[in-house]
Amino acid sequence: MGSPINEYGMRDRDNESDKAYEAEIENIPRPVAARQAGFGGKAKRHCARWWWVHLIVFCLGFLIISLCLVYVAMPHIANHGVKESHLELTELQFLNPTPDTVVLTQKAILHSPSIYTPTLDPFNATLWLVTNGTFATAPLNILTMPRIHALHPKSNASVVNQEVALLSQDQIAEYATQVLSNKNVSTALTGKTNLHEGHLPTLKINYNTTLTYAGLNGLAGFNVTGAKVNFTAATGTPNMKGFAYIPNPSVITVALGNVTLSLATAKTGILGNATIQDMTVSPGNNTLPLTAFINQTQILSAMDPDSGLVDLIITGTSSVYNGQHIVYYEKALASNVLHLNLNVKQIIADSV
Repeated sequence: MGSPINEYGMRDRDNESDKAYEAEIENIPRPVAARQAGFGGKAKRHCARWWWVHLIVFCLGFLIISLCLVYVAMPHIANHGVKESHLELTELQFLNPTPDTVVLTQKAILHSPSIYTPTLDPFNATLWLVTNGTFATAPLNILTMPRIHALHPKSNASVVNQEVALLSQDQIAEYATQVLSNKNVSTALTGKTNLHEGHLPTLKINYNTTLTYAGLNGLAGFNVTGAKVNFTAATGTPNMKGFAYIPNPSVITVALGNVTLSLATAKTGILGNATIQDMTVSPGNNTLPLTAFINQTQILSAMDPDSGLVDLIITGTSSVYNGQHIVYYEKALASNVLHLNLNVKQIIADSV
């Protein structure tokens, strides 16, 4: 039996046909929405299934970055900090010299721009003379450096009363010459040690630092004061006494022992010698007793009759400590020739 005809002359769909039609409409595919819902679901299912893989990858990445920081970046930072640090010399002593050894004290301030405060293990440091930026062909000596805790911005680094062997007589003589004659001197310390920073792994570093400090500047300002002549001195007895005035603008103290100086003029040649017993030159102004043997006839003939001055040429010839000649000091003294306008007329007047 057919469907009833409505008022417009058309047949109405029955309820079942309507339901089937609506179902067909509902089942028409909606591609975009379906794909979106499918992607999110797949992602959730993937994460739920493989979360442990993602966790391992994350942990490995974090571990690699951490290891790079600890084993690559930190050593670089530490070495950079060591290279950027520098020593400021505050005291340098050379005492009790022998032909092959000297007792050395070196006190310095370690300036560190780094915020880190590492500790350096004790190590053997080789000391070199540096001339115009070039290391000498052989080292001077080897120092035993103590444990150093580098603080920011500065800390102390000292070697005290350490007897060191002199490794090269030529280089020691050259160093002594530069210390005596030059306004400034440069030396370098090199060595290998371990660096500790907190709980980080121990790092092996190469220590290399150059120090530049004041020398004795050729004994500029040397003078003889309070000189008097003994006109009745017996043979073999010094006939002049006075004081050697020696300015020392450096932080260096050097014990030279008994020092003998040759006295001469361009006109007469050698006219005598002077001796300073137990000569130790310390920082600041030094006034040391001096005795001399002077050929009075020669010095009077060399004197300018108007001014009474004699242009005295003074050259170190001998350095004896505990009965031993200290050859490296003798070479330094011989290289540093002094000129002094000695007022002989005034000395004679003061001696009468």
